Amino acid sequence: MYIPTPFRMNDPTEIMRFIHAHSFGLLTSTVESQPFATHLPFLYDAGQNVLFAHLAKANPQWRELDGQTALVVFSGPHAYVSPSWYEAPASVPTWNYVAVHVYGICRVIDHEEELGRLLEQTVRFYEPHSELPYQADEPFYRNMMKAIVGFRVDITRVEGKAKLSQNKSDEIQRRVAARLGESGDFGAQDVARLMQERLKALKGAEQVEDL
Repeated sequence: MYIPTPFRMNDPTEIMRFIHAHSFGLLTSTVESQPFATHLPFLYDAGQNVLFAHLAKANPQWRELDGQTALVVFSGPHAYVSPSWYEAPASVPTWNYVAVHVYGICRVIDHEEELGRLLEQTVRFYEPHSELPYQADEPFYRNMMKAIVGFRVDITRVEGKAKLSQNKSDEIQRRVAARLGESGDFGAQDVARLMQERLKALKGAEQVEDL
């Protein structure tokens, strides 16, 4: 991913939190030498540095997945930025957004017990109080398990990009954040919040340096 220096996410904790908060990712690999993508919910185990997910057996992507290097894209909030908000000459439109790209080696999980644990952990992550895991031995649940394939992505590289107008002055950043915050679009409001949090953190850091 192309990441100009001002937009690079360097904090592993920030990236981990982002993946947890935006865990519905895009798995991209190749099938018969052609690009192929599937939208999936992922579990991120930061301790093992691994992503976990599962595919339908009817999906051809899993058949060539084992041992293949894949890319998983996690997308966050995004919004159009009008040049009129800058109140500065020679300005052009842009788009602010946050995204994380995760690269790694895929391993198919075909062991029934391991797949069962993966499914339970997935349900627990998205619905902590679900009764579904207690039904794991029921025929319906067992038959559904036969229709899916689990996999893991052993992470080799992570890239994070937070394009939040950092290449503009603080004054312009505050102006853009304010205009985005006034929008009725939830994505734009989320971008505004991220911009405001970043500016607040920078101001706090500057105050600490002055002590």
